[in-house]
Amino acid sequence: MHPNSRMLSIIAGVLALAIFLVDALTPLDIAIAVLYVVVVLLVASTGSRKATITASAICAVLTVLGYLISTPPGYMTAAGAAPLARCFVSLLANSTATLLALRGLGNTARLREQIQMLNLTHDAIVVHDMDDIITFWNRGAHEVYGWSAAEAVGQSIHALTRTTFPIPIEHIHDELLRSGHWDGEVQRVRKDGQLLTISSRWALWRDARGNPVAIVATSNDITDRKRAEAALARSEAFLSEAQRLSKTGSMALQPPYSEMTWSPEAYRILGYDRDVTPSPELIAARTHPDDLARVSAARQMLREGRPYIDLEHRLLMPDGGIRYVHFVARRSNAAPLLPEYVGALMDVTDAAVTQEALQRSQAELAHVTRVTTLGELAASIAHEVSQPLAAIVTCGDSAVRWLDREPPDIAEAQLSIGQMVRDARRATDIIHQIRSMAKKRDPVYERLDLNVLVTEAASLVRREFQANRVEPDIRLAPTALYVSGDRVQLHQVLINLLVNAVQAMASIRDRRRDLWVVTERVQGVRYAAITVRDAGCGFPPADADKLFNAFYSTKKDGMGMGLSICRSIVEAHGGRIWAESPPERGATLRVELPLHEEVLQ
Repeated sequence: MHPNSRMLSIIAGVLALAIFLVDALTPLDIAIAVLYVVVVLLVASTGSRKATITASAICAVLTVLGYLISTPPGYMTAAGAAPLARCFVSLLANSTATLLALRGLGNTARLREQIQMLNLTHDAIVVHDMDDIITFWNRGAHEVYGWSAAEAVGQSIHALTRTTFPIPIEHIHDELLRSGHWDGEVQRVRKDGQLLTISSRWALWRDARGNPVAIVATSNDITDRKRAEAALARSEAFLSEAQRLSKTGSMALQPPYSEMTWSPEAYRILGYDRDVTPSPELIAARTHPDDLARVSAARQMLREGRPYIDLEHRLLMPDGGIRYVHFVARRSNAAPLLPEYVGALMDVTDAAVTQEALQRSQAELAHVTRVTTLGELAASIAHEVSQPLAAIVTCGDSAVRWLDREPPDIAEAQLSIGQMVRDARRATDIIHQIRSMAKKRDPVYERLDLNVLVTEAASLVRREFQANRVEPDIRLAPTALYVSGDRVQLHQVLINLLVNAVQAMASIRDRRRDLWVVTERVQGVRYAAITVRDAGCGFPPADADKLFNAFYSTKKDGMGMGLSICRSIVEAHGGRIWAESPPERGATLRVELPLHEEVLQ
């Protein structure tokens, strides 16, 4: 017996005893025994037909027994007819309640049999009201969708299963109200997340007055059949799109449920056997750790339904080798309810290796250019180094003289020695810069102050300024401008721009050879800028873009590589460089570099 049924039986027994005691032992002139109806109804609510009949019989006996106890023998007078009538009414009420309860139990039993029959069918049968709230959920629905009746009843059918309709739901309701039924295919999601294609048949249930009260829906899972039917069409789209995009590995993907199809070439590129099931996780497992964020971003774009995806990344193969791939995909509209991407996975390792070789060659050329520039600046460098060395000698002589005095002037000697240390460090810094520029190495990015870089570069070409009577006007930003870059490469850019400006004014005789260098933060954007402007003859506006082409030079004996290398360095730092020739005279070169992240916070 169910615990609730046992509790109801106990309550009914206690109530029956209380009614009997009040009916038999108190002189109340009311039909107390009528309350036995409540006892019968309580027992009937347990669902047991036998217990209901037994309870009714016991209540009838208690009714008669209570009457006999409360009525003395020989009390059958006209006044004693009232208790007898009350007893008869109570028995009649008890019998009527029993009959009604037994009829209700019979109807309930028949309904349970009908529900059991509905549960025996393999079709999913769901009843929901006009607000889509589930009121009945059979065992077939449990098997198809994964939710039990206890979980489903009371929920919205379309919210629970995430239903996708082929037409607006309003049109379906109109068809139901018009014809009383609707047939069609819908997309639904199981409790475990599996996408299902459902053949659904709806019938409208009306009450006796013809008002719509509920919808009875039967459903069949036709996912496997639909997949089989769509396989030839998907294969044709797969082949045609892949051939159009690239004659390489082809892929098909159905987001957001990550069902994938790979061609044999795609298996080969990714390095998997043909017996494995394709999945985004397998691609992520092959992706180079440094490119995982990029691949994850592309996967998110697929989930969002972007019409076109273009991605380049690296694969880390089991043997430790690196493979470069280029993935392109386009969304297909062949099945609106089941969006699908058809794409191509191209192995571009050879092209990437060639590009890396080209970049190495460019780096070597930049190194050669730096060494050549150092040769051209030999006199300027010697001048810069000789100044602190001469100062060291002078301070050393002074220190000796101060120590030779009687008594020795220790304070002045210490001051001279301190100046020697300062000048020695300055000479060391200059030599360090020269060695860094002459050394062949990979770029090292660090946090650099653009004002300091300009000052250092100007010091290395100071001799060039003096020899060519150039008067530099260097205007630095009032606060530090931090950028992320390679010190040597940025020095190379600045020195090249300064030397070009000096050489552009070599033929000027009728005016001052002014040179302006300005550093500033670009308003409204997160960039720092360096502007180098000379007072030379300038260049034709049509040549502004040609200046940065390799082997193009406006100088008679120029190689045409300086500005080309400068552009490569600046763009590698995420910046840009361009040239202008103002109407008044001269040339302006401007470099913009992104500020360091710490500055942006």
